[in-house]
Amino acid sequence: MESDRLAVVIPAYNEESTISNVVKEIFDVLGKDVNVIVVNDCSKDATSKLSLDAGAIVLNLESNHGYAKAIEKGLDYATEHLNVTYLLTMDADGQHDPRSILAIYKKAVDGNCDLVIGQRPTCARFSERLYSLYFKFRFKITDPLSGLKLYKTSLYRHFGIFETYDSIGTELLTCSLINNRKVSQVPIVIRDRKDSSPRFGSFWTANFRIIASLFHTIKKF
Repeated sequence: MESDRLAVVIPAYNEESTISNVVKEIFDVLGKDVNVIVVNDCSKDATSKLSLDAGAIVLNLESNHGYAKAIEKGLDYATEHLNVTYLLTMDADGQHDPRSILAIYKKAVDGNCDLVIGQRPTCARFSERLYSLYFKFRFKITDPLSGLKLYKTSLYRHFGIFETYDSIGTELLTCSLINNRKVSQVPIVIRDRKDSSPRFGSFWTANFRIIASLFHTIKKF
């Protein structure tokens, strides 16, 4: 693959235990030409320094923006400052195997896809399964909440948004689907978390946010 055509955007908040290995693994798998952007979402630990030491471009946010807005900052930087064809988002906790990026990238190029989702084997929370059920019946998409997604840069520029409400990172996907853009899925393997800090908060907080987001999505679209 042509690694210099790709920017990998990683939102990170207090991820000092994992971020260095995540960045290094990406370079090991994709080569040194890939653009790795870590969006440090006002972490209170050494996330920023460790990301920089590992070779990433680091964007330090002065206040905590949250998961999706941090991603948006990274996507904006990539589209404005880097000459890349594809934008990929992945999590900082080490659950995503960078080797999955190869299959996702190949699917995007070979299938001329606007968006490719890394499809997890299962969803941990009941709220995620409910979200997935809605997307499966309406759009034939089974894992809208996956954090591992690849977008054409032109797609992001066209819509000009990643999230305007708390969509848990699904608004651009939904816009793409209802506008008949080509969206595909590639099965991926999920590794065990290295810590116990889920990206959407505690059990009840996470489930409430996800269900609220689903209702908002249904109402908006």
